[in-house]
Order: sequence, then C-alpha cells, then structure tokens
Amino acid sequence: MRIELRQEGGFGGLRRRPIAIETEDLEPDVARELEALAAGLPAGGPPGRGADLMRYDVLVDDAGGRRSATFFEPDVPPAVRELLRLARDAGRRGP
Repeated sequence: MRIELRQEGGFGGLRRRPIAIETEDLEPDVARELEALAAGLPAGGPPGRGADLMRYDVLVDDAGGRRSATFFEPDVPPAVRELLRLARDAGRRGP
C-alpha cells in the first residue's frame, strides 16, 4: 500500500514536504497499523471557519484502488490524526 500525505496552511502558509510511504518497506507491526487506518479512511470535510487553517491531504493507493480525502483543523478525526502521526514517524525513519 502506498500512502501519501501533504500538509499546508497555518500561520504564514506553511507547506511541508510531501511524505510518501510504501508500507511493504516498513516494520510489519507499523505497516499493519497504517494499512488498517488507511483502509478505514473517512471522507474529508469542508474547511472549518477561521483563518490560517491547517490542511491535510491523504492519498491511499492499494489493491482496492486509489482514494483521497482532505481534512482541516480542528476537524481531523482521531483515526486520521493517528494515521498522520504514524506516517510522519515512518517517513522520518525512511526504509
């Protein structure tokens, strides 16, 4: 499974470098957890009200096809927050 994350927004229009992860390159436990969270990726939602909201774009590509969702602070579901955290950690470690 391939998972891509893009983050932008916030004060000053922060734009972080995209993260792309192939779960087959990760430790099995981490890969399973990421795959389970990505499989249950909910539909994103419209931006909330407020200036400088952080935006997260999540793209999942697996045997079931390619799907994506966009989330805005502060309305990021807990499971998506965990997916973001695990993917960032895995992206820092690299394969």
